[in-house]
Amino acid sequence: MIKHKRSWFWPVQITSWLLVGFLNWLVQYSSGSFSNLNLYLNLAGMCAGGFLVTSLYRVYFKKRKANLEIDAPKLIAFLFASAFVQALGWLFILILMMLAFLGQRTIAIAPILFQIVPLTGIMLAWDSVYLGYYLIMRYHSTEVEKWQLEAEVRQAQLGTLRAQINPHFLFNALNNIRALILEDPQLARQTLTRFSEIFRHALQHTTGREISLTEEVNILTQYLELIKIQYEERLTYEIQVDEDCLRESIPPMILQLLVENAIKHGIALQSRGGHILVDIRHENNELILVIKNTGTLIERNRLEENLGIGLQNIKERLRLLYAENATLHIEELPPNVVVTIKIQK
Repeated sequence: MIKHKRSWFWPVQITSWLLVGFLNWLVQYSSGSFSNLNLYLNLAGMCAGGFLVTSLYRVYFKKRKANLEIDAPKLIAFLFASAFVQALGWLFILILMMLAFLGQRTIAIAPILFQIVPLTGIMLAWDSVYLGYYLIMRYHSTEVEKWQLEAEVRQAQLGTLRAQINPHFLFNALNNIRALILEDPQLARQTLTRFSEIFRHALQHTTGREISLTEEVNILTQYLELIKIQYEERLTYEIQVDEDCLRESIPPMILQLLVENAIKHGIALQSRGGHILVDIRHENNELILVIKNTGTLIERNRLEENLGIGLQNIKERLRLLYAENATLHIEELPPNVVVTIKIQK
């Protein structure tokens, strides 16, 4: 329900009806056909009557406006009906004041009744402004609520996606450590130490929407050094980052997930291993993230299934965070597979 600000309504309400009463008094005074008593009774009646009926209308409107349908014919009918009823109430107040103060003097009821037309016009103007303001505020409130709901849904979805990242990383890293325990216990201990540092960093950024590119590149370097212990000479890598990109922010662990996929579905399947290139630059107001790795795309029509949770996770997070302002594209440029992310900045 819309809550009107008290700070504007009552000052505007009082000022408006004082102005209406004064203008009516000025017209009647200029005509010279009204006594001073009639002039001041009309002034009081116009101010008090208008103020009272519109205040009562506001109380009524606040109780039923939640059910008000924005249907043009019904809305127009409601507007005219409410204006006419208010005008009748206003006119009734004027007549009561005349009877109370004029005593036995003769009151011409017929001319007073004809005032229903201008009074209805005034009420129609007031109701139109009030109703128009309400509809605008209701639309604004509805939009805000919709944005808040979308933000909550997106946050919940992002939370689910972030929850997928750490188990995915944990599973891969522990498998690597398990493979090293029997072959080289000392190397396994070193790998476990690196893993604990990387995983601690991942936990610290579980709830964040974005992370600085500088931090992301630093943790990616640690991750690649950890993986290189396992692959030794079968894995080489290169990270190229334009200096002006280091001030940018991206979703946390997005580069690491791409590199994980590159290793699992590219380097690991090559008998001689391969090379990974991470290239980050600006182009035409876009942040470009490129991961190029040695490998091939075997089943293009089942790409996401083959590449596992990482790529799906990244695509969904990009959609939630940037909507249509971010894209992910993957292609095979023999002997490499290239994943390109473009984020409009």
